[in-house]
Amino acid sequence: MSTSSGWQRKLITIFRSEKRLGASTVIKTFRDKSIEEMKATIITESMCDPEKLTGKPRTKDLFAHLANIKHQFIGQPELCFYQAALIVLLRREYKPKETFAEFETLWATQTEFLLKHLSLRWMISACDTFVDYTDNTARAAILMNATTLVNTLRVYETKRFLQLGSESRDVMTPFIDDNVEALYRGDMRLYDGLTYFRAGFDDTLKNMRNRYETFYDTDALATTMLLSVFNRLQTPIDNNSNAFTTMRDLHKSERSIWWEE
Repeated sequence: MSTSSGWQRKLITIFRSEKRLGASTVIKTFRDKSIEEMKATIITESMCDPEKLTGKPRTKDLFAHLANIKHQFIGQPELCFYQAALIVLLRREYKPKETFAEFETLWATQTEFLLKHLSLRWMISACDTFVDYTDNTARAAILMNATTLVNTLRVYETKRFLQLGSESRDVMTPFIDDNVEALYRGDMRLYDGLTYFRAGFDDTLKNMRNRYETFYDTDALATTMLLSVFNRLQTPIDNNSNAFTTMRDLHKSERSIWWEE
């Protein structure tokens, strides 16, 4: 049993190391440029590496992942891509203390510029990053409001899309089969960089719940109340479904379950 556990830990370590390969090169590329230079540089298609593009939302290769993201920033200032790159490195656990310090300094000094140019998707990614890494619990709690607001919007927009084409807008309106299949196939654009929930596999609500739970040490009573409300929304009451229970009914992945049985 201990041998198996040891191998599991070793495989996890190898996997994480592979995901961070080349991270120091990425950081050096940005550090060789000034903030003003990155603000003035607009990303063009010629600046993207077509050989690295995979079209997949997630890939283990760091350079391929960043190439996919950079392609999404065509027409935007390079500083916005730099912010996204820092988030990617943090999620891959590359020198979290130093990388978050850079991220935090960037936001402290370039707040107005970032809020003006970032899509809603990347603004929320920034909020999530602060929640995950800041020592300022008040800031984390405030920014969880932004995350909750947008995730709730996405859930309800997804349910509306599932019923799009039906004349009725009653909560019990049946779903359009083609729309359900479209959400199962992959990410679909909503607006401002956001996507509909990917039915069956989306881990957004699980991640949001995990972030809620980090507030137990700050205020156990408030966190217990918050999670109680969150749990209540995941369960049909008096046979009345809602957008959250809809996402639960369509879910397939055991790894990203966000509700309590």
